[in-house]
Amino acid sequence: MIITVLYLILTVLGLASGQTPQQVKSLISNLFSSYDKRIRPVQDQSLPVILDVSFNLISIIGVDEVNEKLETSGYLTVQWDDSMLTWDPATNNGIQRIFLPQNDIWKPDLVLGNGFKKFEEFGGSFYFVDILSTGTVLWQPFQVFESHCTIDTTYFPYDKEVCDIVFLVWSYTVFDVEIRKSAEGVDLYGYKESGVWEITHTEAKVSKDSAESKVTFSIHLKRKPLYFVLNIIAPILFLGLLTILVFVLPVDSGEKMSYAMTVFLSFAVFLSIINTQLPVSSDSTSVLSFYLLLQMSMGVLILVITALQIRLHHRDSTVPISRVFKIIVNLERCLKCSKSCRPSNVSTSSSESDKDNQINNSLKLPGENLQEASNCEWKDVASAIDSLAFWFFLILYLCLTAYLFLSIAT
Repeated sequence: MIITVLYLILTVLGLASGQTPQQVKSLISNLFSSYDKRIRPVQDQSLPVILDVSFNLISIIGVDEVNEKLETSGYLTVQWDDSMLTWDPATNNGIQRIFLPQNDIWKPDLVLGNGFKKFEEFGGSFYFVDILSTGTVLWQPFQVFESHCTIDTTYFPYDKEVCDIVFLVWSYTVFDVEIRKSAEGVDLYGYKESGVWEITHTEAKVSKDSAESKVTFSIHLKRKPLYFVLNIIAPILFLGLLTILVFVLPVDSGEKMSYAMTVFLSFAVFLSIINTQLPVSSDSTSVLSFYLLLQMSMGVLILVITALQIRLHHRDSTVPISRVFKIIVNLERCLKCSKSCRPSNVSTSSSESDKDNQINNSLKLPGENLQEASNCEWKDVASAIDSLAFWFFLILYLCLTAYLFLSIAT
């Protein structure tokens, strides 16, 4: 019972000690009776006002690779001591803090040093500052920041970027207003994850260049590649593989050239579409763009070989086969470990010594077996070109693809 009575007495006394609007108004009137926001809030005007500036990042709105622009939303946390806004809570009804519009007191003229827009005041008339009885002022202006960010697209879409957001004191020199620390650096407490970019880590650096005081917040970004792999890289790989399959079709099918042209046009149309999504930069060339250029060059070369191959296949049999084509036929047969081609009227029976000679002849170099290739026809030349070109372009395709992934994924 006694404890309950004491609790009620303390509660009543606590309520009685609350501040009324008139008391807060009286305190503000006393503080601003001789206050001038045009004067730096230090008793010794030869000393600088010390600022603590931190950056609270809310979200990454977007990264414009073409214009090299980073767009973020967040707010600054700026703290300093105003020696002309101090009072004793004991003689002011226990008032510990007050809130005032930001334009009613002195505040530093911080600006975004590497912004795209013109310099403009942070916050607005509806923003309030938090003032403690010790004179500590807390200012938290919210804004959408558009800052310059150098983009290196060499390893797109596995690229990693470092974007700086620079804030500096514009009018005052470092001897008047100095950013001395950044207690929180880049605060990610309220950060909302981006669907395209991942923040690996952040840094904050306070520097003084000549008479200019500034703080630089560095955000290390890593692109999330899944969307680009599924919608750009995978279709490119499939089209490149389809281009090579033109050498699997026989010339007699009559569809060889049309197939090659269709795949090439499909690749060209797809290339024109994805080029709108690739970063545009003259300082760095994407490995993916270089890979696309090689794929296009390979497609043009395949079209030329296919056209030449069809013409050779339909060449008159009375036209003699040159030495170069005989070497191609022999090389293809050596790779396939097959016998030399023979006329159809040759008997299948042979002596044991003939079989040994055939085995020895099959092991000869292409240039040493030209006499056996003299019985081959132009269709054999076209078939040999098909086989050799298929394996050549397949190996080239695999090498280029391995180079692409080793370059961009490491």
